[in-house]
Amino acid sequence: MGLLRVLCTHGDSKVEWDVEKEETVREAERIFRQNAAKGYASFRVDDGVDSVRRIDRLDPEAKQILQIPQIVGG
Repeated sequence: MGLLRVLCTHGDSKVEWDVEKEETVREAERIFRQNAAKGYASFRVDDGVDSVRRIDRLDPEAKQILQIPQIVGG
């Protein structure tokens, strides 16, 4: 089971997928790509030392992926 967490102005939305259920993986990939196109940075979060790394596409084997919008200053 994987979890895509998307941080946005509305809070933290969550999308879960099951690698055994292709339709759930496709939906998570769709949302991931949609947010990436908006400029969201994406990170795979694993357990242990050096457990966070930046990614450019959804890894269905990841336990958790975090997407964060770009911070705009002014």
